[in-house]
Amino acid sequence: MNKQQQRSAVRRMDLAIQNWKLEARNWKDDPEMNKQYISDIEELTALQNAIARGNFDGAQRLADAMDTLVRNQIPVQVYYNLFPER
Repeated sequence: MNKQQQRSAVRRMDLAIQNWKLEARNWKDDPEMNKQYISDIEELTALQNAIARGNFDGAQRLADAMDTLVRNQIPVQVYYNLFPER
């Protein structure tokens, strides 16, 4: 991932995280779901931070460890920049 792709990935991840936070608002009255959304947002934020630091190997490990529903929140372009062979 080059520097331009890295900056774009960080911005795209920010939008994905904000969208997931908006989705979480629908579950604010359900403590269990709210807890899950908070965990998901933390995972997405950790991925964004790894990308921002240029730790692409770490970002790949984080993405691979995510539940499918959370991993599907990663913008497609970001995912393919992390995993060009997939």
